[in-house]
Amino acid sequence: MIQIQVVPRTGHDVYKLLRTRVIHQATTWEFANKKKTRLKHIQSAGHIDLGHADGVLMARVVPKEAKDLFYLAEKFMGRLVAWFGEELAAINLQFVEDPPKRRKRR
Repeated sequence: MIQIQVVPRTGHDVYKLLRTRVIHQATTWEFANKKKTRLKHIQSAGHIDLGHADGVLMARVVPKEAKDLFYLAEKFMGRLVAWFGEELAAINLQFVEDPPKRRKRR
């Protein structure tokens, strides 16, 4: 699994910028829930879970299939750079182990 941390320059909130852009202008990205914490690309089966604190955005790429991991991460980081290149200080990429799958209860 890939986790992406997006650090803004002083005075910016990346989550607010992203939320506004996706709601009003994005054609290939949409929010999949009302809380606006699950971002979905229209050409992929997976999604990106979003979280934020003090203007820093945390995104966890959750693909449905293994091939979508690279696709979602590439599209998301590309959009961040294209839309908010001037407002960003850093984009950090972390490879983390998948959490263990839960057993179904009978």
